[in-house]
Amino acid sequence: MHTRELARRRDAAAALAAEAAALAARMRAAGLGAVSMKGAQDFLTEADGATERFLRERLAALFPGEDVLGEEMGGAVDGDGPLWVLDPIDGTSNYARGGDRWCVSVGLVLGGRAVAGAIARHAPAEVFAGALGCGAVLNGTPIRAAATTDMARATVEIGWSTRLPRSVFTSLVDRVMAAGAGVRCAGSGSLGLVETAAGRLDAYLELHINSWDAAAALAIAREAGCWINDFESGDWLANGNAIGFGAPGLGGTLAALMRP
Repeated sequence: MHTRELARRRDAAAALAAEAAALAARMRAAGLGAVSMKGAQDFLTEADGATERFLRERLAALFPGEDVLGEEMGGAVDGDGPLWVLDPIDGTSNYARGGDRWCVSVGLVLGGRAVAGAIARHAPAEVFAGALGCGAVLNGTPIRAAATTDMARATVEIGWSTRLPRSVFTSLVDRVMAAGAGVRCAGSGSLGLVETAAGRLDAYLELHINSWDAAAALAIAREAGCWINDFESGDWLANGNAIGFGAPGLGGTLAALMRP
């Protein structure tokens, strides 16, 4: 796909993600509605479904015939794409409790690789966007990964899920802290990944994350110069993988820390 077409899809993703985040914010302000659980610590609200439906309808109108994979409504992952990969609300536990650390993620995959995407927050109003060969921006201003080379000066976010034993998560936390880094966990993998691309964090590590949490951030982080592990391998679209983003000067150390 030509760079011009990737840029057009990046811009569409940015606009749609921002609109979807505003929709989710309005729905919460009007009353959260039913909140259910897909599993332990895995929240689902009415806004998750409504936001994904909105994104699917708009993408179908803008790019007819292009496939969609979403967290709530699934989709096919076979073929070379284009494939839109959606997380209608990442950080639903924060959203459901009235917090602001949640976002909407809209990524585009082509030939099994993330090539464009956008991640939008409602409060503060922030849109991260990027496309292959087009750079990465936050609200239109270029972003770059941090220049950090010393783990003793690094801040690392470590995501977790109930898909892996608790001991696997705590062991990674222990290794990262032993290397000298400060550690945080804030409840939105998509935001942690893209904030690494913007240099607000020095790394984001998670030993299993789904494709819809990461596709848009991958395209943005690659253009921002991040070290990125081999997340886009195997059946990453269907089943996810371990993920690592970081300052390029920490890449070798981060890769070693991710290995048990």
